Amino acid sequence: MATVLFATTRIPFPPWEGHQIRTYNLLKSVSGVHDVHLISFVRKDEDRAHAEHLRGICASVELVEIPAEQNPQQFVSTLLKGMLFEKAYVVRKYFSPRMVEKIQQHISQLSPDLIHLDMLPLAQYLPFCGEIPVILNEHNVESLLARRRSGNGHTVFSRSFFSSQAKKLCRFEAWACRSVDQVLACSREDAVALREMGGGRSVEVIANGVDIGYFRPRQVPDYDRYNMVFVGGMGWFPNRDGMEFFLHKVMPLVCRQVPQATCTIVGKADGLHIPTRLVSRIRLTGFVEDLRPWVQRAGVYIIPLQVGSGTRLKLLEAMAMAKPVVSTAIGCEGVEVEHNKHLLIADKPEEMANAIVQLMRDPGLAAQLGQQAFRRAVERYDWKVLGDRLLGVYQSVLQRKSGPRSESGSDVRARYGKRGSSSFHDFEVHDEDCATKN
Repeated sequence: MATVLFATTRIPFPPWEGHQIRTYNLLKSVSGVHDVHLISFVRKDEDRAHAEHLRGICASVELVEIPAEQNPQQFVSTLLKGMLFEKAYVVRKYFSPRMVEKIQQHISQLSPDLIHLDMLPLAQYLPFCGEIPVILNEHNVESLLARRRSGNGHTVFSRSFFSSQAKKLCRFEAWACRSVDQVLACSREDAVALREMGGGRSVEVIANGVDIGYFRPRQVPDYDRYNMVFVGGMGWFPNRDGMEFFLHKVMPLVCRQVPQATCTIVGKADGLHIPTRLVSRIRLTGFVEDLRPWVQRAGVYIIPLQVGSGTRLKLLEAMAMAKPVVSTAIGCEGVEVEHNKHLLIADKPEEMANAIVQLMRDPGLAAQLGQQAFRRAVERYDWKVLGDRLLGVYQSVLQRKSGPRSESGSDVRARYGKRGSSSFHDFEVHDEDCATKN
């Protein structure tokens, strides 16, 4: 049994959103074998009481507030510094002297065998990790996500802002990948980009998964083959951007062919613009603790994402429930699925509308795709299988620590990171090293 210090950017319970789902399930797998001590940032909209569940899993749990969320002045200061200086806003947002204190305190008292940093912004704490092996879990290629978002910005300011942030994140992400002992990626595509950024540093794919026992096929009496469903809060830009694309450009084409077509949006819909002519056809559930009844009722599951990185947990959940899915290529990126076998893939409005109508009119095809998708989810994306894979990566890193000497992340940190500082400026990274060139 090893002692693991596990740091994350939000309380990973309840596992309602993508970040929490991945973090919680991997944390649970690790805690079943190792002695895990969790340090988690807590967002202002999170309930601290949720950490009590984690205390039943982990050896200890510490919560740290996010300074940028404490007051409007702090937020504006952090944002301006993220625009004017080298460290990107999303990285700067998660810097806290209190987190530095907690990390150093845990290292001093526990002498952990391994440190797991969950999300890129936490890599800024590498200079405080000393010689301890560090694993960085990349939920997305963050610089690539920012670059894609810059290309979809609705204003000159947003395009300029995210373009600048993408370049800063690119340099930071390349430094981080080269400075840790092991990088984890959600997909093969992400792994290729991160390996290039890290100069060949080891990148292991631990895909996102799904709870096969919780999300499962089920027939319901109020099933409506003409109802489309989307799952995801509009507070995350890719969700809102994708649904606005769908509502303005795709759904009107569907309604022309299928007058009874409707759409249910499961999740917080704040900020979503719904065309007036479609209001009567749209149902907004708001936040729900159990999305399954809404998904089970629908005839077609849609994923019209235009930007993103990583793996879509929403797709895996739909697959585990044997739902027929229509997705953009980006919407199913990172999941090993094939067009016309596990789902239908369409990027252009006309193609997406036609694919949805095809499934509405052909229940046999819809059922066939759903069953094939279900089998793929069971075979490759069960969290138990993925958790065992992560434990294997942990073991490999721990063996490297005690095995023959080779350059490790701590060696890189010793050369380029100043112990006691959160800066990465001594490390030279060129823009051509970055995944954002794509």
